[in-house]
Amino acid sequence: MVGTALAINAVSSTLNPVVFSFMIGPMSEELGVPKSALAWSFTLRLFAGGLVGPLLGVLLDRHGARWMGVVSGTLVGSMLIALAFVHDLWLMYLVFAISGLAGLGGPAGQLLTQVPLARWFVVKRGRALAIATMGMAGGTVGAVPLTGWLLGQLGWRGTTFVFGVVVAAVVIPVSALLVRRSPEDLGLHPDGAPSAAASARPDAHARHAQLATAHDWTVREAMRTRAMWQILGALVLAGTVLTGTLVYRVAYFTSLGISPEFVAFGTTLDPFSVVFSSFAFGMIADRVPVRYLGAIGLAGLAASTLPMILSHGEPFTVALHGVTWGVAAGGYIALNNLVWPNYFGRLHLGAIRGVVLPASIAASGLGAPLFGYLLDSGMAPARVWLISAIAFALAAVAVLFARPPRYPGPAAGSAREHAADAAAELAAGPVR
Repeated sequence: MVGTALAINAVSSTLNPVVFSFMIGPMSEELGVPKSALAWSFTLRLFAGGLVGPLLGVLLDRHGARWMGVVSGTLVGSMLIALAFVHDLWLMYLVFAISGLAGLGGPAGQLLTQVPLARWFVVKRGRALAIATMGMAGGTVGAVPLTGWLLGQLGWRGTTFVFGVVVAAVVIPVSALLVRRSPEDLGLHPDGAPSAAASARPDAHARHAQLATAHDWTVREAMRTRAMWQILGALVLAGTVLTGTLVYRVAYFTSLGISPEFVAFGTTLDPFSVVFSSFAFGMIADRVPVRYLGAIGLAGLAASTLPMILSHGEPFTVALHGVTWGVAAGGYIALNNLVWPNYFGRLHLGAIRGVVLPASIAASGLGAPLFGYLLDSGMAPARVWLISAIAFALAAVAVLFARPPRYPGPAAGSAREHAADAAAELAAGPVR
């Protein structure tokens, strides 16, 4: 299961906006439309993913990611191939929007790879999700030079065609042959535990019991907790300034007179650092409360804007920003991956994440236009990056004080009975 998530995340990195940024120039020239108009393609894909997120979450809880992965791989692969034949802007918008419905390569894509893993692992959940997340970062590191080479050989149309074939060729068979909904469907238990009680009983894993709940919260129960809204608010705030900073940082460094080659090198240090930091934070997350790691990551993102604010065109500021951002992103990724299953359990995880997804996606989609308006209004870029730093810092404080909620269910019954009931509910669903 970890290998399937790693593979799907790796090929989905071809949908990353970092990869798209290399193609937007050739697309703009050939189609005769401004880059700003093409940029809305990604916003539409994000919004489409947000709309379908709640439905995807419920379907994942009921049926698992096996056949959903097949459908998503087929849809995304087909849309990337179709993109190679698009000649009108409205058709490009349509293709991007339809690809967002598949839930791959964006915030919705985290559902298809992370929800199943959160069901399969409890004690080793942090490292399992960290390994899977390395696929997206590692795939991006490899996709950037590959995209440059393919553009030189085949143009942007041939590049999207190749990417479509690769996504379909990996996601479809991997999902159909290897993905399963939960270990209980195969008569197994999370982390390979010998019984359901052993996999969830607090006294069986005393240390981990302090990190993750032994109960399965419903969506309604989770939405009544202060912790959920506190975390969601922090993620919305951070997501807005994160995408805004990502979109405009390259042009900003270039405007300071730093060579495009060194800016590209410094930017590549970001995903390269994420490969290692996401794994390190994931390993630590099996021993340290995730809110601490999330707060560290968000504070690190705030610190990473300081080289941007203080830069006067020194090349080392690009590298310093890229490395600091990439290292801090590991804590931010750990927070997104682990806070929901650790706080609210496994059984309704897809539905819970599907409910919070639209707000996260809306923030990510609006961040770039908002920063664009601020910069176009004449605001000094250093002040815009200061806004990012303040927002990241506020989000870090909110996460730090978002303590795990206390389960509101009946106190009667032992932990063993609760674990057995949860296993029975999982086993009652259709086997996928």
